[in-house]
Amino acid sequence: MNISRELKLPPRLYAIAKSILSLRKATVDEIARAVGRREQDIMRDIAELERRGLITTSRRTYFKVELSERGRRYLSGGLPEEVVLRELIKSGRVHVGTLKELGLDDDEIEVALGILRMFGAIRIRGGTIDLDTTRVQKVQEYIQSVKKELERYSLPITLAELSDSIREVRRRGLVLAREHKEIVVEATDLLTNYSDKLIPGDIVTVITPEIINLETWDSIEFKPFDLTVEPPRYPIVRKHFFTEVINYMRDLMLSLGFEEVKGPHVELELWNFDALFVPQYHPSRRPTDVYVVNTEASELPKVEHLVSAVGRYHKEFRGYKWDPSRALRLVLRTHCTSVSVRTIWERGPGDYRVFTIDRVFRPDTPDPTHLMEFHQLDGIIVGARVSFKDLLQFFREFARGLGLGEVRFKPAYFPFTEPSVEGYVKHPKLGWIEVLPGGMFRRQVLEPLGLKGYNVAAWGIGVDRVAMILLGISDIRDLYTDDVREVEKVALPKVILGAGSVS
Repeated sequence: MNISRELKLPPRLYAIAKSILSLRKATVDEIARAVGRREQDIMRDIAELERRGLITTSRRTYFKVELSERGRRYLSGGLPEEVVLRELIKSGRVHVGTLKELGLDDDEIEVALGILRMFGAIRIRGGTIDLDTTRVQKVQEYIQSVKKELERYSLPITLAELSDSIREVRRRGLVLAREHKEIVVEATDLLTNYSDKLIPGDIVTVITPEIINLETWDSIEFKPFDLTVEPPRYPIVRKHFFTEVINYMRDLMLSLGFEEVKGPHVELELWNFDALFVPQYHPSRRPTDVYVVNTEASELPKVEHLVSAVGRYHKEFRGYKWDPSRALRLVLRTHCTSVSVRTIWERGPGDYRVFTIDRVFRPDTPDPTHLMEFHQLDGIIVGARVSFKDLLQFFREFARGLGLGEVRFKPAYFPFTEPSVEGYVKHPKLGWIEVLPGGMFRRQVLEPLGLKGYNVAAWGIGVDRVAMILLGISDIRDLYTDDVREVEKVALPKVILGAGSVS
C-alpha cells in the first residue's frame, strides 16, 4: 500500500474515521450513535485510530446539576428555617410542639432549629423557643443566599466543577449533582489530509490455511501486530462497597440533625482515656492493647488546667495514685470518643449534637471479627434535658435508617458512662451481634470539662460490624478487599441503593 496516495481501513474503522471527520470534534458516545454501535464496542477502534496518529483523545469530567423535589418545594414554599423564623418574628416566642402546625416534619424541624441555633438566633428552654432579634438579619442573609443558589438550578445546568455553595445545598438534599465522565475525540491533521483518500477494505488479522492456499495471498493486506498497545482494563463502574456504606451512614447522621466533627489519629492518653474517667490501671491501657507513639506532644500548654482537673477527679473518685505524665503520652486512638470529649471541652455548655466517623487502632490479632485498624461512628447529644431515653431512641432511628431490623438492648458497663447499654442486631450468619454500645456520660467526665447542669448521651458504633450485617459479609477482612471482581460482585442493600436522591 502506498500511504502517500490512499489509506485503507477495515470497514468499521473506516466508518468511525469518516464519522469523526464529519463531526470534527465529538464524544465517544456521539460517534457510537453516528455509526450505530454501543460506546464500549468502539473503544478499541478509537485506541487503534489514536495509535495511528489519526485522532487525539482527551478526558473530561462535568456535573449535571438540578433541583431535587425537596429543593423545588423549599424554593416555592420557604426553607424550614425560613418558615420557623417567620413564625418567631410574628409571635416572638413559640413552643417546639407547635412547629408541626407550620407543615414541617420532625427532620425539617431539627434542621431549622439547628441552623437558627448556629446563628445564635434562638434559645430553647423547657421546649419554648425565644428569638434573639439582634441575630435575625444574619439568618435572613443566609436564607437569601441559599434561595439564590437554588434559583440558579431551576433548570438543569452543566458545570465543570462543584463550588462550596453547591456542596452545601447538595448536602441538604436540595440539589442533585450527578458526575459524568466522557472521552472527547478530535481528528488530527493527518486524518484531515486523508479525508478524500480513505478506502474501506478487509484487512486480515488471522492467517488461515485457506488464505495461504490462495494464489494471490501475497496481494492481501495483513494487519501488523503491535505489542505496545495496552489491553483494555477491567472497568470499575462503582465505588468500593464499604465506602458506599460509610458515605450512607454519614448522610444518615446529617439527616438526623447531627454535625460532623473531626479529631487527630495520634492522641494524648488524656483525651483517649483519662478525660473519659478510665483509670490508669484499666486493662484497655495495657501496652498489648494500645499503640504507643514515641513522640512528644505539642499541645501540652493548652491542656495543663484540664490535666489538673481530671487528676483531682481520678484521685477523689477512683482512690489511686494518678500519674499526670501518663496522661501526656501519645497513642494511636483506640476509639473516636476522644473526639466527643474534645468537642465538649471546646464548645462547653449548650444544646448540640455532633458525630465523627473515622478510623481507630488496636493491636488485635486479625480474625473474621477483628482487625488492627477499623472504623467507628461516635457521637454525642448534649443538652440540659437529654435523657437515657433519647439515646435508646437514637439507636432505634439509626437502625431503622440502615434497615437493620429489630434492636435488642441489655445493660452494660463502661468506665465513662452510667447507665450504659449494648444494642444488638441480627447478622444472617453470625447471629446477634453487639454493634450499638452507649450510655450517659458520668459527671466525673463532664465536670472537669466544664459542663455542669447538662446531660450527654454518647455512643461508639462499630461501623465495620454494621457493614458486615448490611452486606452479608461474615469475615471483616473482606470489607477491605482490593479485588475488583469482588468489588463488582458485592451487592449493596436496597436502603443504600435508594440513597442517590439525597446524596
